[in-house]
Amino acid sequence: MTTYEVTVIREDGVWVADINGDWLGPAATQTDRFADLDTEVRDLIAGLTDTDPDSFGLAWRYVLDGRDVTSVIVDLAESEHAYRDAAAARDAARRGVIRALLDARLSQSAIGDVLGLSHQRIHQLTKAG
Repeated sequence: MTTYEVTVIREDGVWVADINGDWLGPAATQTDRFADLDTEVRDLIAGLTDTDPDSFGLAWRYVLDGRDVTSVIVDLAESEHAYRDAAAARDAARRGVIRALLDARLSQSAIGDVLGLSHQRIHQLTKAG
């Protein structure tokens, strides 16, 4: 799989992504929102190389005011991913407990007491799951 190197800087109030990789040469795109960088870069590369946006890798580097801040941004992204995974696991466990306690004929109020939630929230979770 081809991997393109992307260096992100902040310039004139926008995020600028400088892209370099085999058969591409230098290319750049910009966006107002940091969260849009991945999509913008993938769309540009896909258009220039006539490939699918998910068919190549991106190696990100973030340089702000001359400082390489890649490691702290990557650390945050990894932490956010771990947080989402943990929240999903918690939600699945919570649904399992609610099912088990409903099967044991506990009231929504009692289940809320076990989980530290209001009976209204238990009602919402029961209807959603």
